[in-house]
Amino acid sequence: MSQSQFTIPDLLASWPWPRAKNPALDQNLEDEANAWVASLELFEPRQLDKFKACQFNLLASLVGPIEGRDSLRISCDLMNFYFAFDEYTDVVSGDEVMMIVADVIQAFRDRESPEGSSKIKEMARQFFQRTIALVGEDTQGIDHFIADFEAYAKSVVQEADDRVQGIVRNVEEYFILRRDTCGGKPSFSFFGLGLCIPKEVFDHPVMQSLTESATDLIAMINDMHSYALEHARGLDGHNVITAIMHEHSVDLQGAFYWLSGHASKTVSKFLNDRKNLPSWGSDIDKAVNEYIDRMARCVRGYDAWSYETNRYYGKNGLEVQKSRKIMLQHRELEMGYITRDQLLIGAA
Repeated sequence: MSQSQFTIPDLLASWPWPRAKNPALDQNLEDEANAWVASLELFEPRQLDKFKACQFNLLASLVGPIEGRDSLRISCDLMNFYFAFDEYTDVVSGDEVMMIVADVIQAFRDRESPEGSSKIKEMARQFFQRTIALVGEDTQGIDHFIADFEAYAKSVVQEADDRVQGIVRNVEEYFILRRDTCGGKPSFSFFGLGLCIPKEVFDHPVMQSLTESATDLIAMINDMHSYALEHARGLDGHNVITAIMHEHSVDLQGAFYWLSGHASKTVSKFLNDRKNLPSWGSDIDKAVNEYIDRMARCVRGYDAWSYETNRYYGKNGLEVQKSRKIMLQHRELEMGYITRDQLLIGAA
């Protein structure tokens, strides 16, 4: 094995939920979702092509509810929005991120407002209008999603500050922040819209523990698969692999082994918590079970997509899934989708 080749673990080897894809994903729907992103003029044409090559619509079909074309379309909108938001906030200061966050939250809360004053705000406004038209006014669910998204968005500011200051957190502190920055919680609450689950259910300690475990698994999955890309872009300071290497004084391969053990414990914790959920009555229990299944399918979907997209392993993802072997790239080979010079926050 060469010095730059490493073996990655299967973090979901004992995860009982299989890969499940919304069968409504076809070329027409992909073209429709991509045309919407293009209409917002978020990226220059060449960078837009790179963005589309990441196959975020495929991700939506793997992590979102698997029933229906309309449901898939708003899932596509959410995934495309997440990654556009991530690219924009990667190249601005903490104060500028907060300006973007405030705009987005306003767009979610005031969907009847005129066109947004920034591209990201307008993107948020349009996709959330489509969402409410489909799922209805699930007031508690909408409040839950907005709160989770706001926590996610504000955590990006702390991530940016850590990056500027060169801070590498220990593993426990890293997970505390990463549970918000990975975007798992707002994804779960978004996919739960329309189930009308009461706030008391989400506030229950067992439900919170389930959510934390699922979120940690998504963070671990994303960090493992994105490590080589982030290393190439010089953004690997905010990655659990880096935190493990620093805290436990292990090399990269040792960090992957440590992560595998931690993921196994997290999977066991999720499965045990699921068995210990209380009952809130038959109707609510049915909705809660569906919510947990969606959450679990979302975890599996992120892992499956990581091999099927070109984003992390180019065209070799399915081979990586079989061989478990990855290579690190030189740092100068990979750039983001947008630079600060291209960023026009005030453009409609």
